[in-house]
Amino acid sequence: WCGPCKILGPRLEKAVAKQKGRVAMAKVDIDDHTDLAIEYGVSAVPTVIAMRGGDVVDRFVGIKDEDQLDSFVSKVIGQ
Repeated sequence: WCGPCKILGPRLEKAVAKQKGRVAMAKVDIDDHTDLAIEYGVSAVPTVIAMRGGDVVDRFVGIKDEDQLDSFVSKVIGQ
């Protein structure tokens, strides 16, 4: 139902695919998993949370363009 999520999803999937397995992506339906939304402080969608070893290392809310997403993913994996 989230229009911005439908725009961001394919862009983020493309940025993740460019990393050829160095990063994994998971989508969470916060309507079905409100406990996770509360635990991670999600108050707006889309919210993207980057995690490493179970810890949050970065996050953003809203839509980003492809270059911004490439930079975000690269930063998360330490490139």
